[in-house]
Formats: sequence, C-alpha cells, structure tokens
Amino acid sequence: MDHRPFGSVLSEAVSQFASLMRLDLRLLEAEMRAKTTTIVSSGACGVAAAMFFVLAAFALVQFLILAMIHFEVGAMFACLIAGPVLIGAGMLSLHLARRALIGWTITPVETVNQVRTDLAALKQGIRYGSTQQ
Repeated sequence: MDHRPFGSVLSEAVSQFASLMRLDLRLLEAEMRAKTTTIVSSGACGVAAAMFFVLAAFALVQFLILAMIHFEVGAMFACLIAGPVLIGAGMLSLHLARRALIGWTITPVETVNQVRTDLAALKQGIRYGSTQQ
C-alpha cells in the first residue's frame, strides 16, 4: 500500500499523463506525416497519369470514330457509339477506384490505439493507488 499523500499521488499521475500525451502527440505527428507524404506523392503521380490517359483516350476515340467513318458508318452514328462506350469505361474505372480504397483510412490508427492503452493504464494505476515510474 502506498502511504504517500493523495496530492502527491495525484500530482505524479497528472505528470505521467502529461508525459504520455506528449509522446502520443509525437506519435500522431509522425504517423500523419508518413500518411501525408504517401498521399501527396500518390496524388501527384495520379494527376500526371490522368493527364496522359486523357490525351491517349482522346486520340483513341478520334481513331475509332475515323475508322467507323472509313467503313462507311455515319459520323453522327460513330460519335453516338463512342459516347456510351466511354461512359461505361468511366463507370468501371470509378467502381475499381472505390473498391481499391475500401478499408483504407487516413485516421491515425496507431496513435488512437496507443492513447486508449495509455488511458487504460492510467485508470488502472489510479484505481489501485499506484503510479509506477
């Protein structure tokens, strides 16, 4: 049994809690920095890829429309065929992009779990009157 005054025990608990929170904030900062770096680099590559895909898609659509016209399909009908095909490809791409992000979160999971563990340990220490160093 700890025979120290309650104020001393409380002061030590608050001090340890503050120390844990500082450590948890550092963990949060490091985890968010890593996630932000990944998001920024991925986003930049994604934008560049999207620009190239748009240019390639434009050239390919022009080729397909001109090929249909060459095989004596009317120009209006050729464009009417190309439109729904592009809409279908866009819908498929959105579906695949959404499926790829399932389960991914920007929440700092490690930090949240660490804070929960720290708070549980602090409650345990206060409940049983011992704060260990």
